[in-house]
Amino acid sequence: MKRILTPTGHPAWLATSYADVRQVLSDPRLGKAPLTACRNSTRSGRLLPGLLFTTDGPEHRALRSELLAAMRLCPSRSLLAGFTAYADSLLAAVPLSSDLVSSYASPLAMWAIGTWLGLPPSDWPRCAELSSIVLSVNQFPAEVVEQAQFDLLDYLGGLLSSRPAHLDLLSALAATATDPVPLAATVLATGYETVVAGIANASLTVLTHHDFAMWPSSRVDVRRLIDELLRFAPLGGTLRSRCALVDLQVGNASIAQGEIVLAATGPANRDPAHFPAPDSFRPDREHNRHLAFGAGDRFCSGSQLAVMGLSVALERIALRFPSVRLAVPPDSLRILSGSAEPRPVALPVHWSLTQPRC
Repeated sequence: MKRILTPTGHPAWLATSYADVRQVLSDPRLGKAPLTACRNSTRSGRLLPGLLFTTDGPEHRALRSELLAAMRLCPSRSLLAGFTAYADSLLAAVPLSSDLVSSYASPLAMWAIGTWLGLPPSDWPRCAELSSIVLSVNQFPAEVVEQAQFDLLDYLGGLLSSRPAHLDLLSALAATATDPVPLAATVLATGYETVVAGIANASLTVLTHHDFAMWPSSRVDVRRLIDELLRFAPLGGTLRSRCALVDLQVGNASIAQGEIVLAATGPANRDPAHFPAPDSFRPDREHNRHLAFGAGDRFCSGSQLAVMGLSVALERIALRFPSVRLAVPPDSLRILSGSAEPRPVALPVHWSLTQPRC
């Protein structure tokens, strides 16, 4: 545990070891609700109270139960066929040299989240823009971030009140949740940004540490590869913020009530005390209990969609363009700064004309 300053300049503790990060993420004595009163302490813009990621204890568990009930009514696996077809259509239309993020990862992620929630495609660009602002850390002024949150809630509330029921997650939330709009906004903002970053970061890792031509055929081997990508190149943001609800001990540090603690899942997923050869990319790594989806009561509700999205998005590239390669040196890539879900701003690639495997 170390003392640091948050991206907005406030003092905090930083957990980096696997054991400490796992405790911070799962210990009920470390919560999220107090952060809504700490204006601009961990990010630019006030965190709204009452959301899935700004509540603790029974209130959080109740919201999570409502969301999971809606996901059972409209599971993400129902998107599989359409997601695969849309990935293929995007790849069929890409120029031979293009940006993998803007031409593939971003529209594919928006298709997944927009279709799951049942959002009109004409609204997808605006939804993507608002989600990016809401999930920023210090990229935008506080008032812009706060307004984007209200705009997203207003949009989803208006959409829900002006249409008949559909077979989508937004309609399912209307049936399971006391207040479905904030839950829908959480799925939209976090889901879109996470899937974009996940596809972009994983693609970069395959391009620099593996080979799309070596994509496995076994489902077991595919899952091992995806888990290693999640460990080695996380979905996006690796800092998770908490506030101490009481005095407690984390590792060698005595944390006082009210102090901010940041859990760094990236370093934790490369802790040599937990992962043999942690800095080596091993697609066949077994017993890979990474922390990309968190731990405890806040384990990512959308993990199934994330795994499906990564598996399909990367596999379709491997099948159509197994010889795809980076068009620029890796060290020239610029990382999106000020975002909770860091990723390359652009990922220029040369799509090979090599005959696809199917």
